Amino acid sequence: MIIKNPDSKQAQLDELNQLLVLPNVSTKQRELITKEIHALKQGVQGEQNSEYEINFYLKDSKNWAVIHDLRIEHNGRVAQIDHLLINRLLDVFVIETKNFSADLQINEQGEFTAWYNKKPIGIPSPLAQNEKHIEVLKALSKTLPLPTRLGVTLMPSFTSVVMVSNKQRITRPKNFDTKNVIKAEQVLEWVTKTNADDASFGRMFGSLAKIVSGETVMEVAEIFTRHHRPIKPDYKAKFGINELATLAQAEVAKEANTAQPPVEVAPTTEVVDEVSKLTSSKLAAKLGLKNTQELIDKLAEKGFVEIVDGKPKLTVQGKAAGGEAKFSPKFGAYFIWPESLLI
Repeated sequence: MIIKNPDSKQAQLDELNQLLVLPNVSTKQRELITKEIHALKQGVQGEQNSEYEINFYLKDSKNWAVIHDLRIEHNGRVAQIDHLLINRLLDVFVIETKNFSADLQINEQGEFTAWYNKKPIGIPSPLAQNEKHIEVLKALSKTLPLPTRLGVTLMPSFTSVVMVSNKQRITRPKNFDTKNVIKAEQVLEWVTKTNADDASFGRMFGSLAKIVSGETVMEVAEIFTRHHRPIKPDYKAKFGINELATLAQAEVAKEANTAQPPVEVAPTTEVVDEVSKLTSSKLAAKLGLKNTQELIDKLAEKGFVEIVDGKPKLTVQGKAAGGEAKFSPKFGAYFIWPESLLI
């Protein structure tokens, strides 16, 4: 049964896309933001693929509890867990998903290498990463009101699983155990058969001794879920985006009537080549108008601009009247107009 679905990442993607078009963002910052968007989308895609496989088999099961996207904070440590599966033996499978767009190689030392266009790039071991998550879960479990039997707390046992795409090609070593690295489509077989086949008699006997009801499994999953602590990334701080410059841009936009279509941000300090032409903001000031939006409204009435997708666009009549569309890397798109323009 599904206890928790993944948190939506759409708000993060929206914020990153908004930062991408800010005029005060440098080329380097733009590259970093673009990479962040790509990585976020790749991560979401990988989690969705594994989520589909898990839900396909276990969403209606009364013997399994499924938690997607769980973030735990405990004693100053953090565990970001993609999927958590709990069964009636209180076996907890901690699943780390990886969506590589490259071939994956694991060597005899357990080191992971991703091959991109025949170039090897060393990557952190997801197995080692997942073991850290398990340590946080173990420490947290000691503080939770877990079920008891004969006065003894029934502690869950944790198993690490790394799940990759069904299309992923994996080169495995002969002498390093990689059975815990599986493809998404193998999840049911792995948690029900492979893991059981490898279990010792003592471990199996201990698990059977603490078997619980399906209702208790759901209660244990709910206990873990109550400790979910989502986080909102501070992307401006991460990419070093100047907050003051961003606020200044927002103030310029605020001057316009929010009920009207957005106006181009016209630089007030931009040097105009033609001495007889002014930017929209300067022309609006010269004509004694309240703001640039009022000028745009009048230009639209004259047919000099038209509103397309909420933004003003220069028309043929506007060009004939001497209007020009300009672009500044610092301020973005804007117009210049003859100083003597009659509106």
